Amino acid sequence: MEGLLRRLSSEGSEAENALRVIAFFDRLVETRGGLDELVRSSARLIGAPAGFASEAGVGGCAFDDRGRRVSTDPPQDAINLAVTTSSRRFGRVWIANSSDNVSLGELVIERMALSAATILERSPSSSRADETNDLTVVLSRDAPAELKTDAIRGLGFRAEWDVRALVIAPTMSAAEADTSVREWAHFHHLQASQIHRDDQFLVALVRDVAQGTPLPPPPWSALTSIGCRARIIDAHVSLATARRAIHLTSTVLGPTFVDCETLGALSHLADIHPAAAGSTHLVTQLTFLAQSESGRAELIALDAFCRHRSLRSASMELNLHHSSLAHRLKNAERKLNLDLAASDALFQLALSLQLYRIAEWS
Repeated sequence: MEGLLRRLSSEGSEAENALRVIAFFDRLVETRGGLDELVRSSARLIGAPAGFASEAGVGGCAFDDRGRRVSTDPPQDAINLAVTTSSRRFGRVWIANSSDNVSLGELVIERMALSAATILERSPSSSRADETNDLTVVLSRDAPAELKTDAIRGLGFRAEWDVRALVIAPTMSAAEADTSVREWAHFHHLQASQIHRDDQFLVALVRDVAQGTPLPPPPWSALTSIGCRARIIDAHVSLATARRAIHLTSTVLGPTFVDCETLGALSHLADIHPAAAGSTHLVTQLTFLAQSESGRAELIALDAFCRHRSLRSASMELNLHHSSLAHRLKNAERKLNLDLAASDALFQLALSLQLYRIAEWS
């Protein structure tokens, strides 16, 4: 720092700006700001996009000069600098080249790299380049409150925020999921953490900024659920509800996305264990029906009819002529020994189709 001050003080009028920049970053480190806060503040300070790319390629962040998330891939003309300590290398910070004040850009990137190294070195996630350990701590039920508070800062979140857990079936890689979640969050002006892979799912946290408003559905095809709204200190509660709610998604019947807070009474079905859901006679028949291509088509027809209770509406959803749909329903009635004209049979079938979705997860 002394060498930097001597160099900049010799440049006359820029010395005052240099001192202000150094004080700004020192204050950010002193108040234990997180990596997201560092990058976002740097972008606003320089008036151009800025970012951090980790060595693992997962868990980076980038923001434009208005504080909105952008792609972590730096522009071709960006200036960048390695984030290192004496024991390890974390990645690189970058700033889009504004060309208006080159010396200020060099100063900001230098202080940004030093501050990022300090934040990452003291963070609970420093043992892993992709920073998922912070998320593990925040999502833990039993982690001490003080440790959670530090981990929340490490994620770039705040202790007073409400969050919702996002759970994705691991049918895509963590890197692919991280990119998809980041782009989805950026498009809808949301703040999301990096992806963490646990023993069963890919998990992220999303800041809930519009209470009472459902989060927008994601564009990816992997089965996904969003948990209930919770204080970030109780994020494990949201994660638990998201893990249960995802059992109501299905690759065969759909939907591929569910929001826990829009499920209503169906949320009680989500509490049923998948093995128990598949134990009833009718669900066993539905599972057997789904083993053939024609059976799956009949299963989809039954589900659409149960939801709409109208042949015409169901045929419009499936883009089928209503006579074709009626033929499939007749075949399914015969195989399952059901009468869809009977209200009690239709109710049992609708319930069994939801249980079938849950049983798929066994």
